Amino acid sequence: MTEHGIWSGQHITRRRLLQSAGGGAFAFGFAALLGACTDDDDDEPEGGGTAQPAATTAPPTATPTATPAATSAATATPAATAAPAATPAATPAPSPTATPAAAATAAPAGGGWLRVAAPGAATDAFNPFAAFSLFDYVGLWNVYESLAWLVGADVQLGLAESVEPNADGTQWTITLRDVNFHDGTRVRPEDVAYSLRTLGDPAQSPFFAQFFAGIQQDNVSVPDDYTVVVPLLFPQGDFLESIATISIIVPEGSVGGPEAVGSGPFRLDAYEAGKSMRLSRNDDYWDGPPALLDGVEVFAVTEGTARLNGLKGGELDFVAGIPPAGARAEADNDEIAILPGSIANSTAYAFAANTQLPPFNDPRTVRALKLAVDRQALVNTVLLGFGEIGNDLVGKGLPGYNDSIPQLQRDAAQARSLFEAAGVTELTIRTGEVVPGTLAAAELLVQQLAEVGVGLALDEIPADQFYADFPALFATPLQSAYWTNRPAASHASLLTGSQGGFNITGIGGEEYDGLLARLRAAVDRDERNELSAAVQEYLHEHDGMIVWGYLGDLNAGVPGLSGIIYSQGAPRFHRASLEG
Repeated sequence: MTEHGIWSGQHITRRRLLQSAGGGAFAFGFAALLGACTDDDDDEPEGGGTAQPAATTAPPTATPTATPAATSAATATPAATAAPAATPAATPAPSPTATPAAAATAAPAGGGWLRVAAPGAATDAFNPFAAFSLFDYVGLWNVYESLAWLVGADVQLGLAESVEPNADGTQWTITLRDVNFHDGTRVRPEDVAYSLRTLGDPAQSPFFAQFFAGIQQDNVSVPDDYTVVVPLLFPQGDFLESIATISIIVPEGSVGGPEAVGSGPFRLDAYEAGKSMRLSRNDDYWDGPPALLDGVEVFAVTEGTARLNGLKGGELDFVAGIPPAGARAEADNDEIAILPGSIANSTAYAFAANTQLPPFNDPRTVRALKLAVDRQALVNTVLLGFGEIGNDLVGKGLPGYNDSIPQLQRDAAQARSLFEAAGVTELTIRTGEVVPGTLAAAELLVQQLAEVGVGLALDEIPADQFYADFPALFATPLQSAYWTNRPAASHASLLTGSQGGFNITGIGGEEYDGLLARLRAAVDRDERNELSAAVQEYLHEHDGMIVWGYLGDLNAGVPGLSGIIYSQGAPRFHRASLEG
């Protein structure tokens, strides 16, 4: 273990953070944590630095470091980055306000350094085209700008002043704002063309290439200094939503890294993969006044319990992603603020059965699994009152969700009968604590399947390896899954069907693919809504995705922290402030 602490000037290990938890509830979902500690944890001297104040008033004098053992919970994956349906003309970025979860009660205070912890991985590289840990996304979302941002259910324009289709949605024209990168060079349409091309290259952007597969990359044109014309292979009514998913713009030829140059509200000053990064305010930020904060320090800390303990101990000001058990235990602690997100900023928890692989290529087995799952029990037990029940579809609480579909209820007798008819007595689920609660959900599923006569074995994968093993995701009959909640039309359009880039349930076929093609091509809003409802009905009946519950993003911060804006679960700090 490094001789430095995970926060400046202190030697703080994961074991010490856990020991300060003060109760077994904080170990929820982290049974293997202490076993992962190194010998250096055992040899750690007693004592340590005193708690730091909620915000420092000057930049750190040294690059902050983090424990190298910290690994990612993989909270930002392709599964978690699709965009919602929106009108083709998005609204300009509004005057930023605090999110409901962090609403200010007083005028924002300027200055100070915000200390943040998020799950990270040793393989992090600050590469906007291939990032998958929340640690990297916290930095990317604040150093770079996108053409458009997805904020809750809304698309807000960023570097793009406008994004307009032609009559049939086969060509889109992007007009850029006059914005500079941090090095003083202008953001050019050539940079946009390069960024879109790289995002669409599966070799360089394996998580996001499917969102850009419809672009005729060789025919993208730059008619003037502020315009990019993007021709498509087929009509695409949700092109704007696709680029709001991710459209980070980098200088032509760049792939990020420790020397990354962006155009966002903060500059990247220092970066150590899987450990820490330091961001300082960009005083020339294009979108209104510069950030209120002097800067942000971000630390990679794998375990949600450890992150929460760092906040309680005064070493952190904001932690991204805490376990529901920790949030419940600290609900009455007035020294920290639990920041629950709305369903618009939520994670959809699921079990994914691949309908192309035995035994789930038998529809009886898929139906049996759906009927065996007690969704309400999972929500009550795993999400501890912070969640909402799911109905096997992504998009609940957002525009276009088909709430006319009856809620699927558990029917243990019918599930047992169908499993017996299909000859299924044993199953294995690939699982891991990829987000807080996924492992506990799989453990509860063991009990629920036992009640219908089926044994379930757990194949537990380390969190930072779960999504890194890309081939395994498509070769696994049954696995834990999660999605960032977004309107159902965009989720289905981008991530399902025979050509879906992240179709881990294998849903497809002539009937469904035809229906999906019509949805993708529809530019008219009413037609899209009608087709989306039909797609959801098909998925509810035939897909192997069992969305059992939703959990609004659970974060925590110091009292007086306000103004954080979330885009697809990752925080942006350009309007954040610290009181006191």
